[in-house]
Amino acid sequence: MSKRRFFILAKCYNKRNQLLSVGFNSYEKSHPIQKHFADLVGMPEKEYLHAEIAAIIRAKDKKIYRITTERYDAHGNPVPSAPCPVCLRAIKAYGIQIIEHT
Repeated sequence: MSKRRFFILAKCYNKRNQLLSVGFNSYEKSHPIQKHFADLVGMPEKEYLHAEIAAIIRAKDKKIYRITTERYDAHGNPVPSAPCPVCLRAIKAYGIQIIEHT
């Protein structure tokens, strides 16, 4: 039985509601920042790049005020989403004030 896979999209905004970056999840790529936060929360198996962390990395040194996430199934239908413990830890560490998810 194969694991269900979803397409997850995260967007980072500044206080003026300007889009700073967009990130997508990956089931094949990782990043040292992803691994760091996965290890911090005791979930080393979550090593593959999550959309929220990808968006944070792409924002570079810009101050992120708000992050939004959306999740879609294999057919493109929206499904409920919420940041996992790994992403919540990263969001908190980067000082992001508002988290929105659908």
